[in-house]
Amino acid sequence: MAEILPFEPPGAPSARRWTIGVLVSSDCARLSAALVAASGQGLATRPEVGEGITAEVPHETTAWFTRLADAAGTVPPAEMAESLSALRAQLADHVGAIVDALLSQAGVPPSRILAIGVQDPGLWMGCGHWHAGYLALCDPARLAELTGMNIIDAFPARDLACGGQGGPLTAVAEWVFLRHAHRNRLVLDLGRTTRLTWLPRATRGQGLPHLLAFDVGPGTRLLDLLTERLTGGEQAFDPGGRLAVQGHRIDRLIEHWLADPYFRRSPPRWHPRGVRPERFLVDALRMAVEAGWSVRDLLCTATHFIAEAVALAIQRRLPEDARIDEIVLTGGGQHNGMLLREIAAKMPGVPVTRTSELGIATEALGPACVGLLAMFHLDQVPGNPPEVTGTEVSRVLGRLTPGSPQSWQRLLAEMTGSKPAVRPLRSAL
Repeated sequence: MAEILPFEPPGAPSARRWTIGVLVSSDCARLSAALVAASGQGLATRPEVGEGITAEVPHETTAWFTRLADAAGTVPPAEMAESLSALRAQLADHVGAIVDALLSQAGVPPSRILAIGVQDPGLWMGCGHWHAGYLALCDPARLAELTGMNIIDAFPARDLACGGQGGPLTAVAEWVFLRHAHRNRLVLDLGRTTRLTWLPRATRGQGLPHLLAFDVGPGTRLLDLLTERLTGGEQAFDPGGRLAVQGHRIDRLIEHWLADPYFRRSPPRWHPRGVRPERFLVDALRMAVEAGWSVRDLLCTATHFIAEAVALAIQRRLPEDARIDEIVLTGGGQHNGMLLREIAAKMPGVPVTRTSELGIATEALGPACVGLLAMFHLDQVPGNPPEVTGTEVSRVLGRLTPGSPQSWQRLLAEMTGSKPAVRPLRSAL
């Protein structure tokens, strides 16, 4: 079921630039897309999130992705090439369909759109090593033919080429969307993996501040797996944390989980598939059998564990003088009442806000950040701070595939009038 967000009437006069951001979930099971309209350029741009829409990826395509992601490097080359070609074409068709649906429901003509930004889970090889590689899965040439629009994709590839880990790549975009002149904001993405982004207040004329973004630890996927086990597969998640609240907290298990070497690693700390919950679940089930703990106890304890991991990350990884003025929640876990209560208890006195209260619907922030990454590409704004991705140097991210001749000419005219955010020293002399 699509979720539609209100936006200004399409006939309203505006000098703003428009892009579309499309985000494919890390398991290739869900698509989300959003319109982004912005005035200004570079880091000084003032963006707004317009219409948003979500859709499920057909099971056949998700199954193709799962097979390829799990079997990378073990499938014969000919079979791998055939499967990969089919997946890339299917994914481009699905992205094209959601873009058409978005524009139709928003009443926005395609001619208003400068580019479509696409971020998909991709195929990763040798992640975290010098030979790391990323292959985007949505075929940009096919998508450009389907829509007639310019496509900007493959954002992680340039970061990897510069020695980075390929993500997270939305920290700068989140800062532009959520920055505040007087407040330091902490964004908590309570998704399948819990992720933290530190957004210092936006001081006028200061430029981009020192951002932080990293994976905290497992998220709602751990809770979902326990819920499925508790209900015999009848429930895929614990609505509102109602099952977890019936259990008891097991301090011994929380201490065991927090002793995992993962939590001693300093940022940059990120993985394209997130933090796999299985590494925490296998030991827990074995300990539960030995100690006689119930699955409800495990679910309750896992909820406390996620909150404890957040508190530990804040204590250990934020700057010593960091003052958190506001916590901004995103992701499906924000609807888990018990989890929110435990997080709030760890941060007494700090107001907690949802992105929807800031004018951005939950499902729209991710794709909107991708749309803004596309604008960064056009404005020549580097999008990968070294402290976030571990890159040796910040670079302009993305790969540009021209759309129709008319769309390409409009984009060339737009880019001709823009100035790079960062100028080489030799050009300034």
